Order: sequence, then C-alpha cells, then structure tokens
Amino acid sequence: MERGECENCIKLQKRVEELEKRLLAYENAHTPPSQQRKYPKKEKSNNKIGAPKGHLGITREIPKPNRFKALKLRNCPDCGKMLGRPRSIHRKIIEDIPEPQPIIITQFTIPHYFCNCCDKDVVPRDSELPDEGIFGHNLQAEITLMKYEDRLPLRKIRSTLNRRYGLQLTHATILDITRRAADKLQGAYGDIKQQVKESMQVNADETGIKVKGKQYWTWVFVTLTVVLFMIRPNRGQKTIKEVLDKNYKGILTCDGWTSYPKCVKTIQRCWAHLLREAKWYAEKYEGTARDVYNELCRIFKQIKKITVNTIQGVRTRTYNWCMKEMKYIIGKCKAYTQLRSFATTLENGLEHWFTCVLHPEIEPTNNKAERALTEIVVQRKISSLWNEKGVMIKETVMSVLATWRLRGLNTYSMLRQTLSF
Repeated sequence: MERGECENCIKLQKRVEELEKRLLAYENAHTPPSQQRKYPKKEKSNNKIGAPKGHLGITREIPKPNRFKALKLRNCPDCGKMLGRPRSIHRKIIEDIPEPQPIIITQFTIPHYFCNCCDKDVVPRDSELPDEGIFGHNLQAEITLMKYEDRLPLRKIRSTLNRRYGLQLTHATILDITRRAADKLQGAYGDIKQQVKESMQVNADETGIKVKGKQYWTWVFVTLTVVLFMIRPNRGQKTIKEVLDKNYKGILTCDGWTSYPKCVKTIQRCWAHLLREAKWYAEKYEGTARDVYNELCRIFKQIKKITVNTIQGVRTRTYNWCMKEMKYIIGKCKAYTQLRSFATTLENGLEHWFTCVLHPEIEPTNNKAERALTEIVVQRKISSLWNEKGVMIKETVMSVLATWRLRGLNTYSMLRQTLSF
C-alpha cells in the first residue's frame, strides 16, 4: 500500500471515530424510546392469546336503577289480535347519560352595606357566587379538568362546550378561567410544598420543557401523599434547595444528576437507570459487558429480597455483600476501555446504590417520580407555554390534581369545593 493511501485510511478511521462519538450524544443508554432511530425487534412470544386458565375475570357490578319503565303490548303488531297475559317477563338495565341540559343563568341581587362600627363596606357572600368573573364554579372546574386532566387544547375545549351546552367562549377566556382556578388553588399548592419539605422520603426527577421557545425544566417531587411540580429556568441546585431546604434530613430517591448529592446527604440512586445503562453496554460490546450486566441483575435480586420485616443483622450483611460485589464490578469495568465510563458511573454513586438495603421502606427505583412526569411529557406535546402566567397555572393545577388522585379523591368534587370557598 502506498504512503498516500495509508494516510487516507488513517484520516477515514479518525473521521469514523469522531462521528461515532458524536452519534453517542443522540443514541446512548439514556436516549428515550421516542427519540431512538432504530427500535429493537419484539421477540415472538409462545403465549396463547387471551386470559390464562383459571382466570376469574372482572365484571362490572350491575347498578341499581333510579328510573323504571314498564313496556306493554295489547295487540300483536303483525295481525292485530289481542295478546292477553305475557308468557314471561324479562328485565334489562340500561345505563345512559342525560340529555344536554340548558345553561343555568343566575342573576344575583347584591346589596352593599356600610358598617359604622368597622368603618367599611360590607357585602353578603354566597357559595355559588365566584370571587371573579361571570362564570360559575361548575364551569370553572369542568374547563380546568378538560385542560389539565383530559389534555384537551383550548380549541377542543371551546368546541366541546359549544356542542354540549351551546356555550361560545374565546380561547383567551378559557385560559383566564384556568388562571382563576389556579389562584384559588394557591393555598393547597403551598400546603403541598410544605408537606414535601417535612417528608422523610422524597422521589425526585426532572425533564425539559419549552417556555416561549426557551429551555426550562419541570421538576417533580413525590412523597407518599403529595405530588409537587415546579417549572424553573434552571436545572441546578437552586430548585432542590428551594423545595427541600439546605438541611434536609430525609432520604431522596433520584437518578444520577450531579446536583442531587450536592444538596442532600442520604440518597438512593435509581436501579432502573443503572440496569438500563448496563444492558445498553451489554448489547453493544457483549463479552465482559454482558457479564457485568448479569452480575448487577444478581445484586438487584438480592436487594429486592430485603423487606421491612427483614431483621437488622440480615440487612447489614446484605449491605456489606452488595458493597463488596459492586467494588469488584467497578474494578472489572476499569480494566476494559469500553467500560471505563460505566465504571465511573458506578463508583460515583457507590455510597448511594444500597441505601434501600439499610432502609427497606425505600424503593430501589425512581419509578414514582418517572410515572408522575409522564403526564407533563404527554401534555408538552399537546400545548405550549408562552409566559410566566402559563407556568404558574400549569405547576399549580397539575400539582393539586395529581395529589388528589394519589389520595384517591374525586378531582371534580374537590376542585368544585375549593372554588366555592
């Protein structure tokens, strides 16, 4: 091979390595499925279609009727002869929705008084009279839920209200109605913030969101009883300290984002992220990478065996065994060029991988926070945010609705009740 051809081969090889490195920024272990260019083929399953043998199934309970209608027939519809008594009677319960109801338009007569003792104007209040605007609490609650629970854009809300009730509203009016609801929910939103701050265990995660084309971040903090969303222009420590304070004493479950350990001492790193990354390396490099993935799966099985009923001695022995095995895996990864980056990931989180062993009430994964973020991820594909007012409405309403759902409460009833105060 001539010298010129050899130099061209070296240049091409360097170019290939450079392109592969750039490609890793878009296709790696952390690339979400929606952005992956190649989807793995689904393996065929030999399982039969349908429920397995012995499955009892689920059937809806028959509702109690609140309306009765008896059918009668005196003559045969074909020949006109009288039919007499029926041979048998069959009962069938039908569920239906009521026909569209006309809009309730109420005129309030509101007297204004002056109290000489207090030296101020006094006006009577009514639970059906909103503090602002001309639209009642039922309509405000329905529009807010259509927007933030049913995921409808403003134009769909407008057309639905027009179809059901003949109510014609502009997009600006619909948006302002959600703002009024958010204002009434500020007290509940503040209580959620305080409960997260006082909780001894929190799951946290974050995802990007655009506000008027600029990069913002949606943070979520989940406890056993509340869900808190916060939309901020930064992804650093500021938001974490705003929510959890500087001296947070509880346990934080999160992914590997570097801002978390700088703010919180006791952390449980997410094993779902770790195993997903290990599997990516195993499929890409095989050999040692596949062994590392299998060993991590074995450790994870041992972690899941620990429960709140496990005695302290067993927890301690399991923790020490896990630490020993993880250090061995780190050393193994450092010996291979392709796995050195993964070794750094394991080593940086070494003291955070097994917190759930010593505190078995903590889950080893961050699924709670990731599931809570799913709603935000879906809604950002449907509608955009254009100002700080939209940010306030979204984070307030979605936090309160998610908290009510987590507690098993009826969101419409709770929202209607809150708006009436």
